[in-house]
Formats: sequence, C-alpha cells, structure tokens
Amino acid sequence: MQNQYYRKTYIDINAKICYINIMERIFLRETKEEKLSFVVEKQKIGVVGISRSAGTTLIATSIAKSLSSVEGRKVTFLEISDCLYENRPLLYDSIGVDKRFKAREFTRFYGKIIGGENIRGMSNPDEQISWAIITPEDTREALEPAPIEIVRLINNIQGDLIICDISECKRSEDYLLDMDMVIVVIDPMPSAMVAGYPFMREVKRLEYKGKKVVWIINKYNSGINKRELLSYLKLKDFYKIPFISADNFYSAEYNCKIPYEVKGVKEAMKETIEKIIKDEMLI
Repeated sequence: MQNQYYRKTYIDINAKICYINIMERIFLRETKEEKLSFVVEKQKIGVVGISRSAGTTLIATSIAKSLSSVEGRKVTFLEISDCLYENRPLLYDSIGVDKRFKAREFTRFYGKIIGGENIRGMSNPDEQISWAIITPEDTREALEPAPIEIVRLINNIQGDLIICDISECKRSEDYLLDMDMVIVVIDPMPSAMVAGYPFMREVKRLEYKGKKVVWIINKYNSGINKRELLSYLKLKDFYKIPFISADNFYSAEYNCKIPYEVKGVKEAMKETIEKIIKDEMLI
C-alpha cells in the first residue's frame, strides 16, 4: 500500500515512464504576515573644495538646509578636519551655536572620538539639522584626530543623510573614499585653480574608478574667460553658482543665520541647489 505521506507522479518523457515521489506536508502559519520595516540606508555626501575659500561650507550648509525640509529625512551636518588649530574661523561662531544652544548642552564630537567614547545616538538638533561641528574648545586644545578616529566619526554619526564639509584636511583624499558621493567646489580664479589642480586630478582619478562625483563652479561671474576656464578644467558636466555679494554673508553672521536663509543668497542658489538634489537623487 502506498505511504499516505507521498503521492506518485507519472511523467511520460520520450515514451519512458518516470516515477517521482513528492512529500505532501502540511504548513500552518502561526503568526500573521506583516510588512517588513527597513532602516533607511545612510548616505554620506562629501563636499570638498579644490582650494581654500572655494565656498565648500556655503555649498554644504545650503544642501543640508534644503534637505532638512524633506519629511522623513534625518540630516546631519558633519564638519571634517584633522587639523584643529587655534584662531581659525569657525562655523560654530558663524551661525551662533552658543546662542542656539544657550539652554542646551552641545555635544563636542571631536572631544569624544579622541577620548575613545561611543558617539552612537548622540546629536545636536537645531532647525531639523543635527550639527556635528568643531567647537572653540576643540581648537583651543589643538586637537589632532587620527585618520582612524575621523573615519569612526564619519561612520558612526547619527542620521540617514550625512553632509560632510571636508575642509582644512591633510588627507582629504582618504576621507573621500568613505563617501557615497563627492561634491567638488571650484573657485574659478586662475590662481585658485592652479593651486588646486593636483587635488582635482586625484578626484578625477576616483571618478574614473567609479566614485560618484558632482562638480560645482562657485562664484561664477562675468569676469571669467569661459573658453580658458573650460579648457583648463576639462569637465563634461558641472553646475554653476553665481558670485554672491559679500554683504549677504555679513548679514547672515550678524543675525546668526545659515547663509542660505538670507534672501539674497537663497535667490541666487535655490534653483541650482534643488536641481543638484533632484538630479543626484538625494531625496
């Protein structure tokens, strides 16, 4: 007699009879099927200038501010530097962090990573952005984080969209390797481009190897010889940010604002910043 747990299947293949036994088992689901929830994958966007004063922080803070209005995204602004010397101008002072956090504690991330502390879950939220930036205490202590400490900061900071302002770094190229996308800011002044050419060449090498790179020419103005500019840079695609009058940036600092919050700055940058966010699928 045939075993009750099996059934025999007869298949005729080229006039040959095959017997296949298939086990008839019973499956009972014990719990109700539920939709799986997924953690949003962290995106790390590195913003770097090919020369000093290219406008890296302006671009990085503007992107962070624009993205902070997107519902469901947790934006973190991370300032990356491995040379925290005293008397350097600080974003901390520029946007008035001491005023913004007057009644709250501001976490010193650099002090914590150098001290070997666990930074997971820590944040400094203000206006939908968490700020992980260099403090006056960091520079007074002349902290010099090791590359491994910087990498630990990049990969353990809270947030699902990390905008990394990479400036005043001895080893910028190394930190770019940890980025999902690199935004390169160029000052079109000839002397600035000549000074930054070796670094730009390194970034182009990363781009050739498959790194996602976005190029921005900042301070774009009528004094530029466009033919010479394009011949020197040899870029296929790039975005342009127009030259913005300095009085807008003075106004921003005197009012403890991110420059992108000032009308003159936002009007000049909004279209390009939103196009970058849309084209590069940052939302």
